[in-house]
Amino acid sequence: MNKQNKIIGLIGGMGPYASSYFYNLLLIKSSECYGAKNNDDFPEILMDSLPVPDFISDTRKLSYAKKMLIASVRKFDNCGVRSIGMICNTGHILYDDLSKISKSKFYSMIELTADEALKRGFRKVCVLATPTTIKFDLYGKALSKRGIKVIYPEKRMQELHESVIRKMVAGRKTLRDVKKMEESVKSLVKDNSLDGIILGCTELPLVFPKNNFGNVIDCMEVLADKLLERYYN
Repeated sequence: MNKQNKIIGLIGGMGPYASSYFYNLLLIKSSECYGAKNNDDFPEILMDSLPVPDFISDTRKLSYAKKMLIASVRKFDNCGVRSIGMICNTGHILYDDLSKISKSKFYSMIELTADEALKRGFRKVCVLATPTTIKFDLYGKALSKRGIKVIYPEKRMQELHESVIRKMVAGRKTLRDVKKMEESVKSLVKDNSLDGIILGCTELPLVFPKNNFGNVIDCMEVLADKLLERYYN
C-alpha cells in the first residue's frame, strides 16, 4: 500500500469536541475497516483546530471566519495535504470559496451525505442542523438535486436542538435535553412518514441516540469513510 503524499487535512474547531470525536472516529475506522494495528498503519493526519468566531448564529462574523478558513486551506497546501475535510456543516456556507483555492481534494460533507441518502433509497428525510444551516438550506439544495424531499423541524424544535448543540460545543450535555430532542424527532418522523434522518450538525452524533431510530445518516461517519477510502486505496 502506497501511502506517500496522502496526508489528510482536517479543518476543525467548530466545535472542538466534535473535532476530537471525528479524529477518534478516523482511528477506529482505520482499525475496523482497514486492519490498522501498528503506528505506521494509521493515516497521517493534520488538524487545524481553529478558534473561529461564532458565525453560526451571527453571520456578521462570516467575513472574518472566511479569512481564517482560507488561511487554513493554504496552510494545508504548504504541508503537502492531499485531501481535506471540514468538520462543520455550517462552515460549508463557504465551501465553494474554499474548494476553489485548494490544491487538495476538498470533500463536501453535505454532498457526500446527500449521496449516501440517495444510495439508501431515501425519498423523504428530516435534517437536524443548526438554524443557520437550515436558513441557507445547505442540505435542501443538495438533496433536492437528487430528488429527495427535505423536512426541517419547526422553529421551536430548532431552538431546542440548537440548545443541545451549543451545550456540546461547550462540552456539556444533559440527559433531559437529549430526551426532549429524541421525543421531538420521533414525533417528526411519525407525522411526516419519513424514510430517514440526517444528522446535519457535527455536534449531534455526540449525543443523538442513533440506536433508538432506524435509518440515521451520520454526516461525520460519511466524511470519515470517504477520507479513509482515498487514503488507503
